[in-house]
Amino acid sequence: MKLKYFYSAVITACLALGFTACSNDEDTPEVKPEPKVETALTFDTDTVSVGVGETTTFNITAGGGEYKAFCENPDVATLTIKEKAITVTAIKSGLTGIVVSDAAGNYKRVLVKAMYKNILLDKEEVNVNIKVGHTAGYTTLTIMGGNGGYEIVSDHEDIVDVYSVVDNVITLRGITNGTAMLTITDKMGISKVVKVTVITTDIPYTEEEKADIMASTKENIVFDNNQAQGYGSLSIGEKDGKQLAQWNYSDYIYLKCWFSGDLTVGRKTEGKVEVKSDYWGNSVTQYEGVNVEILKVSDTHVWGIMWVLKDNYLHYGYFVLPKADAED
Repeated sequence: MKLKYFYSAVITACLALGFTACSNDEDTPEVKPEPKVETALTFDTDTVSVGVGETTTFNITAGGGEYKAFCENPDVATLTIKEKAITVTAIKSGLTGIVVSDAAGNYKRVLVKAMYKNILLDKEEVNVNIKVGHTAGYTTLTIMGGNGGYEIVSDHEDIVDVYSVVDNVITLRGITNGTAMLTITDKMGISKVVKVTVITTDIPYTEEEKADIMASTKENIVFDNNQAQGYGSLSIGEKDGKQLAQWNYSDYIYLKCWFSGDLTVGRKTEGKVEVKSDYWGNSVTQYEGVNVEILKVSDTHVWGIMWVLKDNYLHYGYFVLPKADAED
């Protein structure tokens, strides 16, 4: 009898425990994981404009952290990144992009416009010389920095006009004495205005032109529209007590310049130029009282210029000749 009561008590306790356990399971709320929030990669700008040789910075305003970046064309622009700041340096004019990534696997591109914000020229003012008696004078203006696609306009084409534009070299033609303003505009709309002054002169070569002659390695002798050809001989040396600079093709055609003095740098005296350009004829053109100036002398060559004002017309030329015993 006692055993019966014992089993009954045990069964009752087990049932009570079971009901209690079920009740606890139903009362405990289900824990659900929070959804992952993805942060978009954003910047404070979508396009970066930067001047060539200059730097600018844009910032990451939101993203997944651990940012990395690279430039699509490092010849146009380079970058450095520090935390959320990306600094861009423009190397040359052009378009490229910067791609930024983060730890969340986001990628985004920023357009980079590298451009010259000013047009750079080899001179800020231009002088064009028209030699006495000549109808026009020419000079060049070189664009050292710009965005290409240049349009050049003169406000007085009766004074100076644009003779040609080849790549970044502008050739100007002076027509009459006066002043004009030249406006240069590139494809990005950047403009620069240059003052151009045209004058008449009896000086054969500017200092810049003399420098170009002295830098030349091409042997030649030029006077007005006459110059050495690809045949015949070129030389400068003493002949009958005078110096003779010449191109000569067996005396059928030639260009000769005589002068007194030695082959040292400086002005010479008693200059004379003689030109025979007709192979079959006997006509010879002579110029007396020619000014001769030697600009440069090396162990093997002589560089010089020559000019004379005759009948209100400036005749002029230059030579780059090898030293030799000149032949008449």
